[in-house]
Amino acid sequence: MKRALIIDPDGSEQRRISHILYTLWPQIDLVSTSGIKAAYRHFGRSMPGLLITDFYLPDGSGLELIEQMRMLYPDSPRVLLTRHDDDPHLLAALRQGVSGYILKDQGSEGVAALIAAIGKGEPGLSPEITRRMMQQFEHPLVDPEGGHPSMPSSAGSAGLTQREIEVLSLLSQGWDRHRVGDALVIRPSTVAGHIKSIYLKLNVSTRAEAALAAVKLGLVDLEP
Repeated sequence: MKRALIIDPDGSEQRRISHILYTLWPQIDLVSTSGIKAAYRHFGRSMPGLLITDFYLPDGSGLELIEQMRMLYPDSPRVLLTRHDDDPHLLAALRQGVSGYILKDQGSEGVAALIAAIGKGEPGLSPEITRRMMQQFEHPLVDPEGGHPSMPSSAGSAGLTQREIEVLSLLSQGWDRHRVGDALVIRPSTVAGHIKSIYLKLNVSTRAEAALAAVKLGLVDLEP
């Protein structure tokens, strides 16, 4: 990671995240600010690289920055760092295409691990957020004839091929395309092609959204 932009009204949180980023990438070009106006000035100068923002800022919403970042620099990771762990905030963030959703009450070691994963192109979700996502689909799936739990046929109805289902299942576990390629004995570039097709068929644009879709489709084992 070469550059990062942190937007947070809490100065102590700015310093904590800055310390984490410098620990992960000592040569990173890092800027911290507390509001949207200052953030937009940095957008105009150069690609932010990694964007980390809270939901509510003194002069606007962090989601506005996420949306602009997604349009201007779609390959740059976008992270929400917040205390809000409720469904409306989480769903709003996923719709905007975040790369990570990290809760501020998580310890610095855990935050560092999530940010490092995001830097590798993997989804970065605090454990509480992952549990909340899974809770959305806790209701048992019942077979209309036998009355017993059954696996959904949603994956097939979504138009996913068997290979795409395999790729999506591994992606939802946080694997990157190189590791997926090794597991399925295919090239990373082939995995990237499958990912692009999966995103198109499921109408998602981030790995976090794809992971949520995998849970909904019954491709992820929710048992501990």
